[in-house]
Amino acid sequence: MVDKVIIEENDFISILDDLKEAIPKEVRSASQVLEEQKSIVNKAYEEADRIVQQAKSEAERIVGAANAEADRKIQQEEIVKQANAVAEDIKANALRYQEEVKQEADEYAERVKHESLQYADDMLAYLGSNLQSALQGLADNRGSIMEERRNLESRKQNLLDSGMDEEE
Repeated sequence: MVDKVIIEENDFISILDDLKEAIPKEVRSASQVLEEQKSIVNKAYEEADRIVQQAKSEAERIVGAANAEADRKIQQEEIVKQANAVAEDIKANALRYQEEVKQEADEYAERVKHESLQYADDMLAYLGSNLQSALQGLADNRGSIMEERRNLESRKQNLLDSGMDEEE
């Protein structure tokens, strides 16, 4: 009897009610984690798109400025050639920069997504472990209660049997 616990029925019902309330909270918490993960990934993609759009706008502005400069100097062929070369170089640099920024944004989004999924998986594993422990505790307590009921029935039967023996 050292490893057995007797729980009053009202206390047992109260514990069950507490568990019933705690489980939905943990499930909502896991759902919130998943929603946060989705939000983080979406924000990362939005940020990547914004950076790419900004790089494109900057490239267009730079190319436009270079082309305007070339048009103003159309009279001087050598200057026009130099301006076009500069514009192409700027455009190439801007496109390269755009690609680098996009790649970094994609990597960042992928990393955030991976970390979010890992966090969600860790949280779900933690919740699963806690729920498993709680269920095992309930099963153990139920077994103890059933054993105690059998002991009470056995004592009751023994009292009845000993009462019948005294009458005879």
